[in-house]
Amino acid sequence: MASEAARGFWKDGAIPDALREALRAYDASPGPGEKIFLARIYRDAPDLLTADRIGLLIELLTRREIDPSAVSGAGWRYLARETDLLTAPPPEMARRIAADALVLTLLQEDVVAHVGAELALTAVRRWLLLQGGDFPNLRAALIAQAALNGGAWPFDEEERAALAAAEDFARAYLPPAPHRRAEPAFADPVTRAVAEQYEAWPYPAWTRILQGGTRSVAARLRDLDPSGPDTIATPAEILIAGCGTGRQVALWALRAPQDRFTCIDISHASLGRAEERCAAFGIGNATFRMLDLHDAAALGRRFDVVMCTGVLHHLPDPEAGWTALAGVLKPGGLMHVMVYSRVGRLRVAALRQTLGDIVKGPMSDDTLREIRRRVLALPPTRTHLRTRDFHSLAGAHDLLAHRHEDPFDIPRIRRGLDNLGLELIRFELPRQAHRARYRREHPGDPLQRDFAAWVQAERDDPGLFTAMYDFWCRKPL
Repeated sequence: MASEAARGFWKDGAIPDALREALRAYDASPGPGEKIFLARIYRDAPDLLTADRIGLLIELLTRREIDPSAVSGAGWRYLARETDLLTAPPPEMARRIAADALVLTLLQEDVVAHVGAELALTAVRRWLLLQGGDFPNLRAALIAQAALNGGAWPFDEEERAALAAAEDFARAYLPPAPHRRAEPAFADPVTRAVAEQYEAWPYPAWTRILQGGTRSVAARLRDLDPSGPDTIATPAEILIAGCGTGRQVALWALRAPQDRFTCIDISHASLGRAEERCAAFGIGNATFRMLDLHDAAALGRRFDVVMCTGVLHHLPDPEAGWTALAGVLKPGGLMHVMVYSRVGRLRVAALRQTLGDIVKGPMSDDTLREIRRRVLALPPTRTHLRTRDFHSLAGAHDLLAHRHEDPFDIPRIRRGLDNLGLELIRFELPRQAHRARYRREHPGDPLQRDFAAWVQAERDDPGLFTAMYDFWCRKPL
């Protein structure tokens, strides 16, 4: 495990000091715990990677217990900051990448979520297709990258015409399409449109999750509210409502193998992907079922914990869905909710306006590539979306062309809690530095429950909840 000194600096938001101590602990004993902690640091502070730790980053990118998306950003930022690789002409770039273990590993392990790197690599891909070049390891890495991002990188008509004769390298442009399921049969038009989206483009794309020690969900939730009632049983019965492709399932089920997870979604394709990915990790404590969360009562039981992250804002009536989930929560049970912030989505809303009707019309892979091409052609300040979703085909659809979204603000969250009789346990923040700053600025709110403070925090930093609002609440006994 990471040293006490490293964890102390981490808690205080002193990230460079935390990294220094974590690297010292890693050098002394490079165990899994040290590597997982270093991955968390590089996730929150990707600019701290230095040349002498490139080998470490390559190892982190390939470890089974580490999510490559946690550390890949550090690699691309280092390459953009410390080298001229991404500005080299395509033939030179191809030659250099073919001998660069870091770039090849980055391409093979995670979606390229860096605009400068994507633009440079699409130029290299084009050169390889149209002019040739004997770089088999680079070609294989680009094929692997396309499989990860779903074929998200745009290309022109000259490239399209050349694909017919490209043999295997065509897969660096157009990876094998996932199986398309039958059209969902939901009566509500919004629910049907959302289900159709996820049938064709299961979301999110993921390969591994950042693992940690095994503890029951009850033990983890005691950390959220140390002085609260001890109401969660072990083993706990947990409902994940809107499980998508199973990333959240894997995150919790691997860390709490003694608990039982029921996972529901409206997309057969997403559920199939979730079952496949979870089976690959040997997860045996999760079951999957096709079910609209509005019908959660049909499961015939109540749950100790209900998790619904990134789902309510896509419902035709978010409050109605929230009510249905509260109805299957046991008295004393906890609920984890993540919803879009209206303020945090302003940049996305502006981009959607700029893109016009293309984001509202019929969707195809080519349409999504065209949406991405138009965004990439905008000035850099307009394309800085602060999210990796833009860099995969399914993610771009979810981010910019979703069939329906209804974002929240903090007063709306408070009204929802009041109307359902739920008690706020804590708001969460996206990064350790944010959490440390909040503690310094609001020492009287150690459990992060002050609604007025959260309103003010978002006013001070409108990008604070660009991802989502993230909070826990409890149903009173």
